[in-house]
Amino acid sequence: MPNADVQKTYVFRQSPQPGERIAKGNFVTIYVSTGPPQTEVPKVVGQSLDDALAELQDAKLKSKTVRVDSAKPEGIVVAQKPGSGAKVDEGSVVTLNVSKGPQPVSVPNVVGMSFDSASSTLQAQGLSVARGADVESDQPANTVVDQSPAAGTSVAPGTSITLRVSKGPSTSSVPDVTSLSQNDAVAQLRASGFRVRIVSQDVDDPDQDGIVQAQDPSGGSQSPPNTLVTISVGRFTGTTTGP
Repeated sequence: MPNADVQKTYVFRQSPQPGERIAKGNFVTIYVSTGPPQTEVPKVVGQSLDDALAELQDAKLKSKTVRVDSAKPEGIVVAQKPGSGAKVDEGSVVTLNVSKGPQPVSVPNVVGMSFDSASSTLQAQGLSVARGADVESDQPANTVVDQSPAAGTSVAPGTSITLRVSKGPSTSSVPDVTSLSQNDAVAQLRASGFRVRIVSQDVDDPDQDGIVQAQDPSGGSQSPPNTLVTISVGRFTGTTTGP
């Protein structure tokens, strides 16, 4: 059985021509084809499609283009078959895989995360991170309170996402409301941005009935806005007698 890997050769001319008479022992020259002319496949990976096509054409080769997903810029050749250096017949087809360009990334929602966690989440999606000016917020310090572009936005890989981070709640001085009436104490605390809880405290002096005996946090201390201030209001439990 003939070897399939052996290239067939063909006689395409002879001299003298068939039918001519010559003396015995004379030579007959035959011309044998070595097959189609061959060429070496150039390396075109990393080139733009236009440059790759031009180089293949110069090498007397044809091309087939396949668009593929890739992180490389759009129009860049990312693979070829046959590979560079291969010997092929002129006119052979070289298949080129050409990048469609990086695919858009949907920005994840990182509001409410710590800055470190948010940064890791964004970088895992191929995005970069920038930290904007920290802002005052009721959220704990180092918590992301805003991002730009917003969550769900489609962006190119490598896009920078700017995060704004909480400095932590600002504080205010708690007013001292001891010795004030319950109504006055409540009004003053609420006007200062605090919430109020009222508890009763038994007193034996009728003049202290309805008067704030104590508070927590104490007056003059620093607390975040909306902190709950507990006031103890006197409740007279004794009896009074006439003159």
